[in-house]
Amino acid sequence: MTVPITADVCIVSGRVFDGRIRTADTAVAIAGARILAVGDDDAIRALATADTRIIDASGALILPGFIDAHAHAAFAGVERLSCDLTAARTAEETLALIAEAAAATDAEWVTGGGWSHELFPEPTREMLDAIIPGRPVALSDAGHHTLWVNSLALERAGVDRDTPEPANGHIYRDTDGNPTGYLNETAAELVGRVVPPATDAEIIAGLRNAQEHLWSLGVTGWHEAILGEYNGKADCTNAYRATIADGSLRSRVSGALWVPPGLTVEDVPALVARFVAQRAENAQAGFVTSTAKAMVDGVPHGGTAALLEPYCPHAGPIGTGELHISAEALEALVIALDAEGFAMHLHIMGDRGVRVALDAVEQARRTNGPGPRHHFAHLSMVHPDDARRFGPLGVTANVQALWASEDTAVVPMIGEERMRAGYPFRALLDSGADLAMGSDWPVSPAEPWLAIHVAVNRSLPGPAGPSAPLDAGQALTLTEALAAYTSGSADLVLGGGGRIRVGARADVVVATADPFELPAAALIGVGTAVTIVAGEIVHTAPAPSPNVETANLEEGQL
Repeated sequence: MTVPITADVCIVSGRVFDGRIRTADTAVAIAGARILAVGDDDAIRALATADTRIIDASGALILPGFIDAHAHAAFAGVERLSCDLTAARTAEETLALIAEAAAATDAEWVTGGGWSHELFPEPTREMLDAIIPGRPVALSDAGHHTLWVNSLALERAGVDRDTPEPANGHIYRDTDGNPTGYLNETAAELVGRVVPPATDAEIIAGLRNAQEHLWSLGVTGWHEAILGEYNGKADCTNAYRATIADGSLRSRVSGALWVPPGLTVEDVPALVARFVAQRAENAQAGFVTSTAKAMVDGVPHGGTAALLEPYCPHAGPIGTGELHISAEALEALVIALDAEGFAMHLHIMGDRGVRVALDAVEQARRTNGPGPRHHFAHLSMVHPDDARRFGPLGVTANVQALWASEDTAVVPMIGEERMRAGYPFRALLDSGADLAMGSDWPVSPAEPWLAIHVAVNRSLPGPAGPSAPLDAGQALTLTEALAAYTSGSADLVLGGGGRIRVGARADVVVATADPFELPAAALIGVGTAVTIVAGEIVHTAPAPSPNVETANLEEGQL
């Protein structure tokens, strides 16, 4: 006797985006952890029983869960549970949050992050001394390339007027040569190395908190962009392995092993051997870490991105910026890791950094032949000649689309013309490159719909209206942006998925509207109403989101 196949969850009265295109289907049925059927409302309702959960999408889009291809989820969660400054909108609010966080803990150090350079263009140790005089304080900026510390933190780290400038970093100083408490790039590590790292228990709690937050945004999987000790932060690998083991980490995840700064050609063989061993050990624990992360350069705001042409004259005597890893070391690293099957995940902001990295991948292809899919993240500045190289070399553009809007803070460093030509998504796509999307959370918000709005509009609305768009010719279509944030990211960092089709894992999102029926300027108003992970409803937004109920055949709901 054949047992009828029935659904545990039915989503009806919507419109399906399958991870690649918007289809004519209006409904999805889920049984267990898998998608059972995709079709019209009548066909899907026929699979329901009295115990089936019915979700009325009310005309909204039904799509795969978003996959964040570049996130720092573990420490975003740790920050959310400590001194989280991302909500502050004024300098006064920031200082009040710092004082509140200090009062809420008896920890020796006050740590956290998320402060804004717009609110504090030149933060000083005295500002922190005034509110927390007796304890060391170390706070990362929103971009996590800068550390703001008080006098006691500088004293604990032994950083004073005689401390030399580190390579690829900057200690801001007053007119007498004393550190101001503002440390950029590798200079942040001078204090970061003496800050007590988060414990495994704190990181595990942060990771679970991050997962809940990401679910509320429709993110059902992500790629942890740094696994290793970084800028005073502990390695979060153990937290991932522990939460995979106990079942509390239910999202699909992968991670990138961290290549420490200062790597030389001579260091490469030992690092590769260590990564091969770590990959095998993590795989036994169910954690995929077949990617290596390196910083090719810094950020243009700080004058540390590596450019083809000099920074603006009034930016100071910084020339074209510096690579954070030499071209020779990068080439040796890429060739060696490529040969071992590791994908390279490279942080690159400047156009010279992009060119050097493409040269390294090109040499790896000549040496090793076809290999893993390397991906370059951020890509704020790409020379047109180099944009055309991505597709032929098989390099995926791992973009943070939220950043592709007007950024007046960077204009003094690189000028208006280079700022407006930034983030050339269309040129990269036209080269034949694959596109993936991520947030770089907590550097910027993890909300995918914000990023999709910017990818399509090339601007963000503000109190005075939308900002002037960056080069509109580099915009993506809504279909392209959604595909990049679902199947594109899943293919890159999770080995597949991000699709609405029969047999696929049921990681599904119901939006608050159908964005294809809205004008482009209204995309920012779309949100996530329901998130489903492996067939289980893990998030439901407050009304007026789609109605989630239990089906009752006798009441005629089917």
